[in-house]
Amino acid sequence: IGQLFADWTSRMSGSGDVFHLPNRHNLTANTKSAGTDATPEAITETEQTFTVSTHQIVAQEIEDFAEVMSRYDIRSEYTKAASYALGRAMDVAAAALLDDNSTQTVGTLTAELTDDNFIRAWQYLEDSSADSPFKGVVSPAAWGGMLKIEKFTQQLYNGDTQGRALHEAQIGNVYQARMYASPLTVGTAPSSSGHMWAGDHFFKIVKKQPKQDAWFSPLAKAWVIATDQIYGVFE
Repeated sequence: IGQLFADWTSRMSGSGDVFHLPNRHNLTANTKSAGTDATPEAITETEQTFTVSTHQIVAQEIEDFAEVMSRYDIRSEYTKAASYALGRAMDVAAAALLDDNSTQTVGTLTAELTDDNFIRAWQYLEDSSADSPFKGVVSPAAWGGMLKIEKFTQQLYNGDTQGRALHEAQIGNVYQARMYASPLTVGTAPSSSGHMWAGDHFFKIVKKQPKQDAWFSPLAKAWVIATDQIYGVFE
């Protein structure tokens, strides 16, 4: 899910943990009367601030005896596990934002989403003048329900002549939104909240990419390995 968020890391250059985002006003087009000066708008801009403060770490101690006696590369396996744990943690943090909008909701918990639900979600975005293409993420249960909607799977509607909906459970675009499935959406299956959004509505700032450090303890005869990351996900 975190990979679907717009990456604003480059917008926050230098040190510090607070990102300042000015709120730019939309200007008003006024009618100009001949011989009369136009009155300029006096605008005071405000700002939103976002604090990048999520610091997560995965640490292990691997005894040299265990590594010597093992037929596997234990440190390599732990490196993969640490990468997965940190990546999943960011996805969980991102997914926690998906149900924050409680005013523009469609569907009913425990019930499969209908075609009308997706059309209404698309209308919410269009009513807000959002720019397409959009993005969407739903739970596997919701995805299964989508596979039952002929519009999303029938080649007459989606142009898929390879049968990907049947063979690969692929959906593709739904009403200008590229859809994805994730088991990390908010809630407990089959009650879960997904989201459909436009552009940079959700974004992330990564101050420190996952980085691994290690040292060998001569007394414990063990490797101590730690991998950490610093980031923020925002709406």
